Amino acid sequence: MKKANEVFVPGAMPESTYITRTTSSGFTYEERLKQALSVSGYLTLISGPSKIGKTILCEKVIGLPNIVEISGSDVLSKESLWTQIGMKAGMPCSGTTKTTERCHDYMEEMYLLTKESVLAYFKEKNLVLFMDDFHYATNEIQTFIARQFKDAIRKGLRVVIASLPHRVDDTIRSNPDLQGRISIIDMKAWTREELELIPKRGFEELEMHIPLEIIRLLSEESIASPQLMQLICLNICVLAESKKISLIDQELVKAAFRFSTLNLDYDKVTKAIIRGKSSRGQKRAMYQTNAFGKIDLYSLILEALALDPPFASIAFDALYDRIICLIADEKKPSLNSLKSYLKHLQEILDTADRSYEVLEWKDNHIYILESLFLFYLRWGRG
Repeated sequence: MKKANEVFVPGAMPESTYITRTTSSGFTYEERLKQALSVSGYLTLISGPSKIGKTILCEKVIGLPNIVEISGSDVLSKESLWTQIGMKAGMPCSGTTKTTERCHDYMEEMYLLTKESVLAYFKEKNLVLFMDDFHYATNEIQTFIARQFKDAIRKGLRVVIASLPHRVDDTIRSNPDLQGRISIIDMKAWTREELELIPKRGFEELEMHIPLEIIRLLSEESIASPQLMQLICLNICVLAESKKISLIDQELVKAAFRFSTLNLDYDKVTKAIIRGKSSRGQKRAMYQTNAFGKIDLYSLILEALALDPPFASIAFDALYDRIICLIADEKKPSLNSLKSYLKHLQEILDTADRSYEVLEWKDNHIYILESLFLFYLRWGRG
């Protein structure tokens, strides 16, 4: 029998609990990616929410030995693009070559990584370039990458770009240089039924009984993230073994939820949001709540996000309704003040480093960019 950490694999390719999902067209995502990669001269765009399995899909179809992964954040300048790609593939950045002539004499030449040498290496080794987190590159770099890849795919380079759907993939979709040269795979959020297959298969292989109502609870708390589901299931097994528990009940599961947040470092992000933007000497309005005492609108936003049920995105009106439900007295924030606070919240996150990119206020919606952050809000505080 396999061990729990061989069945539930949060950070790598799972075998027992890998789930093949079907697109709305009736074909699997694996079939779509194989089709896209088989078309010469096309760039493949995989668009989908964070932690949905874009990287795992590529690793499954392409195979780890043939995939070269680079992040959008790795490309800091236009000049470094092909150097970074070549080095990720294992090519030396620069060096010398020696050619022997006659018996003892030799010629020594310097070489540098170039776009053409990288393309030749990828073709020789049958490699596929996978650029993850494309949205981490600046807008200027994104446009430059798109132009560079247009020429590269024409010369035989196979490229897969992964991005979030509501943020920057318009740089690829709407780029005139790439029109007619893109295979788009829109990965939809996992349904609860799809997520439920992970614990069903995993616990069955481990010969552990798990009630259906617990499976449904796990599916809800996983916030459409298979990675989070894998993490929670693994920690259920760890706690069950440690406490010598054979019955998986709600008490054990909720302990596993809290246990799963211990390595989630979102305390600084939470504190930055609560601290908010400087009010320049003006006192913030405070609102009385039953559960948290008197708190301001920044704290109310966080507490509203943490309410049941968890979500991947929420419209402004629904968020406002959650906030109103938390307030115990007649004093309520206006719609305009909430929008102003959300704008300031986004400015706080935008001016910090990448670890603060956990949510986004855009187009009258809050999008959860990092499902682990919302899970932390629900289970990791106190």
